Amino acid sequence: MKPVVSVVICVRNGQETVGRCIESLLNQTFQDFEIVIVDDASDDRTVEIITSFKDARIRCFKNMQWLNVARSRNRGLKHACGNFIFFTDADCTVSSDWIQQGLKCFSEGYAGVEGRITYVSEDYRPNYSDYILENATGGQYMTGNVAYTKKILEIVGGFNENLRYHSDRDLGLRVKEHGSICYNKNMTVVHPQVALTANKLLRMATQVEDRVYLFRRFHDKALISWRIFKPFSLAKIFFPALILGSLFSRKFGKKSDFHLLPYTYIFAILERLNLWIACARSRVFLI
Repeated sequence: MKPVVSVVICVRNGQETVGRCIESLLNQTFQDFEIVIVDDASDDRTVEIITSFKDARIRCFKNMQWLNVARSRNRGLKHACGNFIFFTDADCTVSSDWIQQGLKCFSEGYAGVEGRITYVSEDYRPNYSDYILENATGGQYMTGNVAYTKKILEIVGGFNENLRYHSDRDLGLRVKEHGSICYNKNMTVVHPQVALTANKLLRMATQVEDRVYLFRRFHDKALISWRIFKPFSLAKIFFPALILGSLFSRKFGKKSDFHLLPYTYIFAILERLNLWIACARSRVFLI
């Protein structure tokens, strides 16, 4: 008999966290589910840790070469049997009633439900070098904590494999063209601390290319005001002293915090250049 819920997880080199993620899933108040894990060509002990769990509900599929998250999640969808597809990330831990809370929204006729993502803990104050991943108010559709009916995913065609960074947001926006997405603050996930290095920060400057696509395709105004993308970030370019304001917004307690500070200015410039190049290619006007 097929399960009611399929939990789809994509993982790459997640040996430090995937075990805790699986343990939190197996501890659910609602038990009629399967866990479909797609390993995206990990070269550490990730698969070994996954297969150490002797639970028939866990199925693991390993990519022989790196495919990226969108393609891997689509592969997971092909193997998912449930009527409701829940997504989380291999470095997250879910609350014991995570699935139960999501199903409450589906019982009210929603096509999707997104839950709250808490970074580290409710009372955690991040350092400047923290890469904060959270969803406190909804409207982000992050795959760290989101679920859809299998029917709606078949209608929209799954994840857009041409996007490198924001395929989860793209999916949520396409689902909204066919149905409503509920935000349930009681459907909770905790994301662990992630250190942001200078190299990672500078690589993130290319993510803006997907934002241009989302604006053109959906007129998505997230981070955009009066056709200005991230206005405060633009202001930093002309007034670098504004970067020092970060000294008051987050903790500076480690050398890595101070080391990252000057790269914030370089990131702002690179991101803006990538924005304008992407806008020119797509014939979109954003500043």
